[in-house]
Amino acid sequence: MSSAVRIGRRMTNQFLQHSCSSTIRLQSCCQLPLSRHLWKTFGRHNVSLSSNSGQEIGFSALEGADPLVTDLKPDAQDIYRTAIRSVYPKSMIGNVLHYNPATSILKVQGKTYKLNKNVFVVGMGKAVSGMARIVEDILGNHIVTGVISIPHGIQEQIQEENAKLLLKSSSKIQIYEGGIGTEVDETCYNAANAIRNLVSKLTEKDLLIVLCSGGGSVLCPLPIPPITLSELRDVTRLLDRNGASITEINTVRKNIEVLKGGGLAMEAKPAKIVSLILSSFIGDPIDLVASGPTCPAQPAPRHCMEIMNRLGIIDQVPESIRKHLEREAVKCSQQMKEMNSTQAKAELDHIWNSIQNIVVGNNSIACEAAAARASELGYYPLVLTTKLVGQSKKIGTVLAKLAKFIMMCYDRKTSMSPNMELTMLEMALVSGGIRKEWINFICDAVDSAHNLNQDLCIICGGDLACEVKGSGVGGKNMETALAAAIHMQDLFRDKEAFAAETRMCFLCCDSDGHDGITTMAGAMVDQSFLSKVESQQLDMEEYLENNDSFGLFSQVDGGQYMVKTNVTGTNIMDLVIMLVQRPVTRKYAWN
Repeated sequence: MSSAVRIGRRMTNQFLQHSCSSTIRLQSCCQLPLSRHLWKTFGRHNVSLSSNSGQEIGFSALEGADPLVTDLKPDAQDIYRTAIRSVYPKSMIGNVLHYNPATSILKVQGKTYKLNKNVFVVGMGKAVSGMARIVEDILGNHIVTGVISIPHGIQEQIQEENAKLLLKSSSKIQIYEGGIGTEVDETCYNAANAIRNLVSKLTEKDLLIVLCSGGGSVLCPLPIPPITLSELRDVTRLLDRNGASITEINTVRKNIEVLKGGGLAMEAKPAKIVSLILSSFIGDPIDLVASGPTCPAQPAPRHCMEIMNRLGIIDQVPESIRKHLEREAVKCSQQMKEMNSTQAKAELDHIWNSIQNIVVGNNSIACEAAAARASELGYYPLVLTTKLVGQSKKIGTVLAKLAKFIMMCYDRKTSMSPNMELTMLEMALVSGGIRKEWINFICDAVDSAHNLNQDLCIICGGDLACEVKGSGVGGKNMETALAAAIHMQDLFRDKEAFAAETRMCFLCCDSDGHDGITTMAGAMVDQSFLSKVESQQLDMEEYLENNDSFGLFSQVDGGQYMVKTNVTGTNIMDLVIMLVQRPVTRKYAWN
């Protein structure tokens, strides 16, 4: 669309703190381009969308065309794909590493480094292959050597789906593939040893670039002797199977492994360190990504033992680990006294001041990019939260109720006389975890969208969860979409009124391109999906209870409601896009 055509400027950037430290970001992007309702007025404008294969499809909005688009799925996919592109390795790292080949100067967020074939690269995590490729593309002439640890089989998968994320055959960076079944193994252990051997030889003239992403904790295990790799694996399994959170598991890891909790940085001193972190955690706690190899962490052996006692597993923990934690607990008191000396503090400050820990990609960046793209497509965007957590079934149910609430807000002013259905729906949303303040802001957004004659785009980011009890195949995102579809069907019993008044579309996708063990990123649902499910006489609830969301989506219209991206090379958790179209007709007049 022509950049000369604008229909308004509105900026909102407000934050609310949830009682559990969740944050809602309410955002309408700065410049709103030509919305669909002005197509008739301004004639013909070119539009570009992305297909499932990632190719761009051009089409035009003809003069006199219907101002309301009946199929929202292309827009939902376009918004999602734009969000993912914003956290591709090339985008993330290119925004941080600014290298001038004429002067051999590297600038990284205010700091400068003189390069002279003195760059070393190490990394661990699911998305590190693509990150390493971009670093080598930018600084290749100065890289001496490197080591990265990535999941088993990922290179073959990348070769088939997205070869540009692979290191070149001439790369100076050595690759280890391990972590079969998401557990530590000998290959991961060998990678960790190789990383330690590399960084321990560095000098003050060297620059170490560390790449971290989700999965890095498993891919770089180096237990403190006499703890063995087998014992490390056993205690990790024990914690996981007895309900320990990932934060608690990583806390234990940082206290019984060499490279975690700042250990890699200590091994690499006196080298300068730039750590590029792709966050896959709510709130971006950089000490949790790959268990914080370059982040300072206070020893917490007593806390580790408290975790094990609370879970009732202390007697099952391998003896070498128990004794190590007990010894460290005794040493901690003495070390704290020593740390009070000015000299000790100055020494540690010098080490940590030479390190840059930078979050290059996260869920917030992706959500902001999604909002910007939604605005370009003519929607009124609202980033509801980047800290969405919960079980897929519950999240899907709440999203369906939220869609109906938005439709009703479009249909009438919420400030008008009380409406029992609207009140009951609001109460259901609050009981489902949507705070009253959030609802007020949603109402304001609908009012603004109505005044601009725009459709609404709700964007959520976070980390969904899925309790597996059945024998089917699926993922947390497809399960969220399926749960939303079931409750859409239940909430809108009058199908004719539903279709006539408004249209909506849910998209729920993982950012890495694979939802669960499937090769799909996620799925979309809308009214047409419900119609096709009904015509094929498929029982959505039966598939949901069997955790077989992939099985259901595969059967509906040849799998056209699933979203395929291939391996994206990034990992910033999950994204939910909800599009709600303004009603064609309204039962209530606006004053």
